Amino acid sequence: MASVLPHATVHVPGSFHPMPQEVHCTLVILGGAGDLSHKKLLPALYNLTLDGVLGPKFAIIGFSLEALDDEKYRQFAHDGIKEFSRRELTEAGWSKFAPLLHFVSGSFTEAADYQRLKQRLAEIDSQFGTGGNHVFYFAIPPQFIDQCSAALTQAGLVGPVDGNQGFTRVVIEKPIGHDLASATEINNQLSRYYDESQIFRIDHYLGKETVENLMVLRFANSIFEPIWTARFVDHVQITVAEQEGVGTRAAYYDRAGALRDMVQSHILQVLCMIAMETPRSTRPDAVRDAKLDLLLSMRPFEPADVERSV
Repeated sequence: MASVLPHATVHVPGSFHPMPQEVHCTLVILGGAGDLSHKKLLPALYNLTLDGVLGPKFAIIGFSLEALDDEKYRQFAHDGIKEFSRRELTEAGWSKFAPLLHFVSGSFTEAADYQRLKQRLAEIDSQFGTGGNHVFYFAIPPQFIDQCSAALTQAGLVGPVDGNQGFTRVVIEKPIGHDLASATEINNQLSRYYDESQIFRIDHYLGKETVENLMVLRFANSIFEPIWTARFVDHVQITVAEQEGVGTRAAYYDRAGALRDMVQSHILQVLCMIAMETPRSTRPDAVRDAKLDLLLSMRPFEPADVERSV
């Protein structure tokens, strides 16, 4: 996967652990006071700060409807990090992270709110020296992607690919639609506003250390690489064992189901890492092409292959 944050994924040779490389940009989280931000994004950003990746020229703006100011948003982040971070929340770590956090209260559909966001971005870019680099993280339901993209464009917040005033990148979390037709429609919407090089579709399973290291285990290991073939491997079973239940996501699970939530995205990505042919290189496009070749060769599921309880 290509890096959303430039210069942030230089890796130690033979490993997939990132070396500390400071990032210069402002990250705008659309839906910044939502469940995904509270449990996942803000704790992850806190950990990146501890790793030395997010330096003095990086800032975060949460943008959503909640009536918060900067201090209340920092408390929101503090509570999420304390409960969900993989590392302990320390006073020293928080003192580094808290000043990066800012908040703009606004509606996804109101043009005036995007103008206020634009003004705040200009202030923060000047304060932090981000070079006008902006990443918009869509932590929102898919039905708002088109509206938000149109509003960002109309507000002048989507820069050209080759602009000299900083880059613009957008991050889309799965689920990207609920079937082929809706996924195609979302991708068509994105292409109306952004160049493909500006769009980053994220499956967070690819960021798990075990999944990342599958590439090293397979292709950089002289013991496993020669025998990782159908001649020597009888079968592969992928087990996803999670301790957490659906929690507050019951409504989503009733609508989506486990097959769409887990198999179509996470498990197929793991399957690709296990079964794809050796990519031409480690470049993201080459890895993507190797995955696509595998998926195109797979026999489609039949209804009888799927448990009714899934």
